[in-house]
Amino acid sequence: MNNFQWLWQSGINYVLYSIVIVSGLYISYQIMMDSVKIKYQEVNYKYRIRRIKSGNASPESHTYKHPFFKHISLLIRTTSNHRSDNDTGVFLLFTALLGLTSFAFIYYLIKDFVIALLFGLLLMTVPYLMLRIKLNKLRYVMSTEFLSMVQKLTQAYSVNKYDIYYALSAMQNEIQNKSLRKVTVRLITDLQLSRNEQELRDSIQVFTYTTGTNWSKRLGSIILKGYKYKENVLHSLLVLTKQIEDTEEMLEEEQSLTVESIYDGFLTVPLFIGSLLLGYFTSGAQDWFKLQFGEKWTLFTFCLSVVGTVFSLIISIYLKHPKNDL
Repeated sequence: MNNFQWLWQSGINYVLYSIVIVSGLYISYQIMMDSVKIKYQEVNYKYRIRRIKSGNASPESHTYKHPFFKHISLLIRTTSNHRSDNDTGVFLLFTALLGLTSFAFIYYLIKDFVIALLFGLLLMTVPYLMLRIKLNKLRYVMSTEFLSMVQKLTQAYSVNKYDIYYALSAMQNEIQNKSLRKVTVRLITDLQLSRNEQELRDSIQVFTYTTGTNWSKRLGSIILKGYKYKENVLHSLLVLTKQIEDTEEMLEEEQSLTVESIYDGFLTVPLFIGSLLLGYFTSGAQDWFKLQFGEKWTLFTFCLSVVGTVFSLIISIYLKHPKNDL
């Protein structure tokens, strides 16, 4: 009864205060980000003007050589709507702050350095996993429409006198899916704005990374040959189309095997909630809150269960959209 009185008298107040604080932080974040973006655009514009006046009209875009930073940069470029050279650094800084905050919070609760460090390292991966889920969802959409896209591109390439750029422009007008059209428009825009061969290859790499299949890599090679070297790639497009059609049946059989694993991952959420309810109703006259959160090891098992459930849910969401590839 005392627990219910606390929940009714104080718990609701804490929830309302939390909602107000979160809402205030969100509104402040939106206002501040708009101002920061405007200021950044002004500074970036002035910087470009100075570079042009100093004789460097075509500065090289910032690229990462290390595989890890290059991977993070590609992941952000393919999943974000607004891109800038600072996105990778901001993402890594946010990830580090999340890990440090989680470490400090867990260490404050259980006073164990090793366990707090492990929890901090695990929670550091959550932003990366969320981006991977977003990318995987986009890849699933693209993989289901990839054959249709290649077929439309082949037809448009024949109609537009074997010009790959105009073929891509004509193809994107026929695409109904918003995500797929967005990726295609980004590719066309990047191709148009590319100032040298390296930027051209980077633009095609972003497209192939977004799709994430061997077919997209071959299509990227075909686009590069047709756009950069002005080769006739009609035969290559026809061969690619035929090979995709021949392998689609095999892929459907393989993807059906992952359904059971996906359901098992989602099952951990009701099981975790049910175990908490079962512990509460079987605690009898004892104080359940004190038993669950008042001891070091019971608190540790609770935190471990929460982290395990979250990761199980993330992995299930990731597997829900399998990659259409061999």
